[in-house]
Amino acid sequence: MMVCPNCGHVNATTAKFCARCGQPLLSQFCPDCGADCAVNASQCPNGHQLPLPAQRLLGKGMVLANRYRIEKLLGCGGFGAVYLASDLRFQQRQVAVKENHDPTVLNSFLKEAELLANLHHPNLPRVSDFFQEHAPTIPQPRPYMVMDYIEGEELWERIQKQGKLSEQEVLDLLEGVFDALEYLHSLQPPIFHRDIKPQNIRITPDGRTFLVDFGIAKVGGAMTTTGSRAATPPFAPPEQYRMAGETDERSDQYALAMTIYVALTGQVPTHAEATRREQAVTTGAPDPLEPLSKVAPDVSPRVAKAVMKALSVDKQKRFSSIREFSQALYPPMIVGMTRRQFVATVFATAFSLSILAFGGYQFWKWRQPLWLVAELKGHSAGVTWVAFTPDGNKVLSASHDKTIRVWDWRKGRCERILEGHEDSIRCLALMGNNRVASASWDGTVRIWNWRTGKQLAKFTTKVGRLNALTVSPNGKWLVAGGEQGIFVRSESGKASWILPKANVRSLAFHPHGQILAVGDGIGQIWLLNIAQSELVARWQAHQNAVTALAFHLNGSLLFSGSEDATLSVWDVISRSVVKRLEGWHQREIRAVAFSPDGKFAVSCSMDDRLRVWSVKDWQLLLTKEGGRNWALALAFEPSGKFLASASKDEKVKVWRVKF
Repeated sequence: MMVCPNCGHVNATTAKFCARCGQPLLSQFCPDCGADCAVNASQCPNGHQLPLPAQRLLGKGMVLANRYRIEKLLGCGGFGAVYLASDLRFQQRQVAVKENHDPTVLNSFLKEAELLANLHHPNLPRVSDFFQEHAPTIPQPRPYMVMDYIEGEELWERIQKQGKLSEQEVLDLLEGVFDALEYLHSLQPPIFHRDIKPQNIRITPDGRTFLVDFGIAKVGGAMTTTGSRAATPPFAPPEQYRMAGETDERSDQYALAMTIYVALTGQVPTHAEATRREQAVTTGAPDPLEPLSKVAPDVSPRVAKAVMKALSVDKQKRFSSIREFSQALYPPMIVGMTRRQFVATVFATAFSLSILAFGGYQFWKWRQPLWLVAELKGHSAGVTWVAFTPDGNKVLSASHDKTIRVWDWRKGRCERILEGHEDSIRCLALMGNNRVASASWDGTVRIWNWRTGKQLAKFTTKVGRLNALTVSPNGKWLVAGGEQGIFVRSESGKASWILPKANVRSLAFHPHGQILAVGDGIGQIWLLNIAQSELVARWQAHQNAVTALAFHLNGSLLFSGSEDATLSVWDVISRSVVKRLEGWHQREIRAVAFSPDGKFAVSCSMDDRLRVWSVKDWQLLLTKEGGRNWALALAFEPSGKFLASASKDEKVKVWRVKF
């Protein structure tokens, strides 16, 4: 199909002019300035020469694979181009579409797609699609790779803007890159990036970094092939210029160290290419790479020493691993402070033994990843749901006792009780700053002003006893799930009943607001476009009912829990399983959640346990007793500093979080 860039009308693939407004549809981007030009033009409006048809770029409005609408050119090089595109299936999702022009590097392009499709790390881009297509403006088919669009700038662009970066800024920015490399090198077989440089590190507006461009990456200890052999001076180490398959994790270490060198000095030492350095060292001549301490004397001796060690010409003299390099750069929170030294320091300041004991206890408490700070008692039956208010000052809880309680959790005091439901209240959903929705086994959804306790509205859903409730992030839709399907109420007040006609056990909205995940009673997960009442996907996720769902904040992952006591992590785009967590919980999963920063996930179960997981590798970090009788609910406070949990023992617990 062709989408008109002028009026947005969807035209046939073969159309040359828009059927609605008559504007030409076939166009091409200028590789020099990104201007959208007529397909038969030889020059762009800015005077740049446009390429011949064989090297021609796509134009705005072109739709690839009946799904990805090209919006603009992001970048162009000798081997291909990268475009910003809109995913028409997930309408608010933007993606980067990478296009290959050069058949001689096709193998590298295919390898990059295959590598990235199997990687799952918060500092690495994901590949969600790969295909070949013959666009009407291009004389031959081309392969395309669809990846996460990483908004922001290259590290190189920031260096050019600022001249050089401070030591603290560099260390803060590259912490995620170190983490990503440690992940890559720990895989079996390991993956070596082999092209780390400032141009391949992207920084998002919120300061998160991504390591990109895996075109010449190497898997394991295989020999380097001619097609993947490449080196970017001065970032590539000496061994990368040879054909002996010598590149390994220490090669990435060298390239990252040179990236740090460039960032701290603002200079690219082109005279210090690795082959020249190797020749100088071999012949006894001075190393052309000046020590970092000389070029940037304001850099701390610790960092300067670590960087120069990682830049050793002889890789045997570098750090043994990227983790060791990282540890040399990032000092521990308490440098060289043993328990004995700590006690001696306290004694030296003449504190009494009682003050020392109290201080030591506070320090130990401060170090605990989860510390109980409040226990709220008042419900007369099991607590089924908890939620923090947007400002984090209040906790709302729902219960089998048919009430909602509003707590000032810091004071441990119940401020208000909301009554009116005729059966157990199963879940709550906040609606802005003052309102909360509740869903009950009595088949109704009620809207309350939790600040005043007043009931504002009541809806009879006609889908049986309600098990789940959610509100879209933009507030446009309220959705309740019951034994006989889904009840939807739009912002305008219109109510509807849509698929699935199933026993709905859990619900979660995608962060972008239109896609709804539904867990049913037979272990299936459904993805629905709520705005269009359309089924996007459905798959068998668990053996028994899907009782808990949560999307990651970037929308890439879906975390599910089941009656069969298993947890699964799903890639939202491909619906493939990223990780299955089996054998940890012993009974039905009742709730799952991601921390607001997306680094951790929490699950709770009727086995009376809370479990905390690292999203980076899905390793278990912590197990905590959630309550003395079935852990039923959990919720993060908006800042991520506190976690509320509830259980059948009629209590709500608030934990201070410090992972």
